[in-house]
Amino acid sequence: MSPATSPCPGLHGESWQRVHAGMLEFLDRLGAEAVDLGWTAPDLFGVHPTAGVFRVDHCGALVLDCAKAEWIDATRIGFGNLTYNRDKPGRPEGVPIWAIRP
Repeated sequence: MSPATSPCPGLHGESWQRVHAGMLEFLDRLGAEAVDLGWTAPDLFGVHPTAGVFRVDHCGALVLDCAKAEWIDATRIGFGNLTYNRDKPGRPEGVPIWAIRP
């Protein structure tokens, strides 16, 4: 994916560039640990298949334009004062951002 062109509705310009950079940084620093803990592509990079980030209930942890991820465990990722929980009951699963079909 190019940092210059967002593949996703609702995520453009500087926001997309921050999210893209954050994804790469997360993968470099915590990616292997995330795999070991069972995190999936939709858990991390998920978006709604047609509405993109406009449907935040489908969004994975790394597409929400949060602060830098500070830590990860089996069910949560900490972003400063925010925590993403992947085991929220009833949360729909998105598709990886690179698989979205506009």
